[in-house]
This record gives sequence, structure tokens and C-alpha cells, in this order.
Amino acid sequence: MKKYLIELKARIIFIFASWLAALVISYFYKETLLFLMLQPDRSIVTSENNPFYFIFTNVTEVFSVYIKLIFWLSGQIMLIQLLYHIFTFLSFALFRLEYNFFKKLLQILLTVFLISAVIYSYLLVPLTWEFFLSFQRLTSGNFISFNFEAKLSEYLNFYVSLYYTCIINFQLFAIFMFFFSYVNSSTSIIKRFRKLYYYIFVIFSTLVSPPDVISQVLISLLLILTYELLIFGFIFKNLLIRQPVEAY
Repeated sequence: MKKYLIELKARIIFIFASWLAALVISYFYKETLLFLMLQPDRSIVTSENNPFYFIFTNVTEVFSVYIKLIFWLSGQIMLIQLLYHIFTFLSFALFRLEYNFFKKLLQILLTVFLISAVIYSYLLVPLTWEFFLSFQRLTSGNFISFNFEAKLSEYLNFYVSLYYTCIINFQLFAIFMFFFSYVNSSTSIIKRFRKLYYYIFVIFSTLVSPPDVISQVLISLLLILTYELLIFGFIFKNLLIRQPVEAY
């Protein structure tokens, strides 16, 4: 028991030291990190008559944005390390089948996380800016004119909230696909956990959607529809596999 406590203490110290190192390194490269966060939007917002800039209304706002940015980025790095250390610490108590199961799950989740981060930065964020800023261009020739001036702190809040929404949706989709690849051909397990997944979908839509009932209902229905389509595809695939081949 003492041996495991020493190992657990060493892993906690290592995670904390890695988090501090990530904080220090991120602080020294804070301007580069902010530039990388803004880079996908510069080609959309910037023009000859409308240069790309941010405003701030508090003398400490820029510094607080840098602090929030480095803490957010360091937290993402620490989360990945935390999952890795939890898995390696518990791996000695797992059977080989359980070890391979969780190892493959973590590999899939990490791969999906990296892919979703790239898609988010270079596809979803520019498309989101393009969609919302299009209303400004549509009304520029009318009686009502809108002039967009981005506030740095509000942009960071928007970037982080949209990031979590994108990452969580990708991770849920990966978990569903992984679950369906391991469930057996019987539909009893799927029926048993259907109500639980519906309840999780409602909670998730409440957390990520704006505080109105319509958005929560739409997101919940979209997740439930995706879940049911995956179940239908999985059952239909098993029926095709188990269908006997006629002899000629």
C-alpha cells in the first residue's frame, strides 16, 4: 500500500510541476498564442477599409486576457496528462482485455481531440465569424448601419465557450461510435441504457445552449436523433452480417 501511495504522490507532483512549466512557457509566448488564436479570423475581418483590431475598456483588461489564455491552455495540457497518469496508474489492476479496451478508448479520444481542435480553429471559427459578420454587410447599404468593434475579453470568452462546445460534441460522438463497436448483437443493452443517454443529452444541451427552452429542446432532439440513427445503423449492419449466404 505504501508503494502505491508513493507512486501516486510522485505522479501528482509531476502533474503539478508540468502545469507550472506550461504556465511559465505560455506566459513567455503569450503574444504568439494570442496571435495564433486570432489568425483564422484575420482574413475574414481585415480589409483595406476595415482593419482588424480589438478594443479594451479597462486598463488591466489586456493583462487579464493574457492570464486567462495561459491558464486555459495550461489546463488543457494538464487534463491530457491527468488522463494519461490515471490510466497508467490503474493499468496494473486491469485484466488484459480491460487494459486493451481503455487503451484503445484513450487513443481514439486523443486522436479525435486533435482532429476536432484543428477543425475548430481553421474551419468552425472562421465560418462562425463569416456567418455573424454577414449581417453587418447586409445592412451596410440600408438606413441602419452596424459597425463591429471587437472587445478582446469578449472574444476570448466566445472562443473558449465555442471551443468546449465543439470538443465535447466530437468526444461524445467518438464515445458513441466506440460503444456501438463493442456492444453485442443483442439490443437488450441498448434498450437498457437508452433512458440514461436521453437524460445525459438533456443535461448536456442545458449546459451548452443559451438560456432558452427552444435552443435546449433543439439540441436535445438533435443529439437524440443522432443516437437513434447510430443504433439503427449498428443493428442494420449486424443484420446484414448475420444474414445467411444462399448457396448456388
